Amino acid sequence: MQERGGRGRINVRVAPGQEARIRAAAEANGESLTGFLLAAATERAEEVLERAGRVTVKTAAFERFVAALDLPVEPMPTLRRYAEPPGPIPPS
Repeated sequence: MQERGGRGRINVRVAPGQEARIRAAAEANGESLTGFLLAAATERAEEVLERAGRVTVKTAAFERFVAALDLPVEPMPTLRRYAEPPGPIPPS
């Protein structure tokens, strides 16, 4: 995609049969070819990005995770040390 003046351009190669079907669908929907392709591609992109942002786990794994949240807190001295504010810089 090449940016020019705030707008990009995407070139796509399609088989003749694909082009005919896409043009027919755009016309049947009362849209320009560009408008139809942009709407379809944007809708698909949103679906993909939404799915990519979700974490899916099996029920048993989720139940183990929830049970682990209810366990007593274990001391973690190293983590505690890194969470504390830094002390003064020692003189050299």
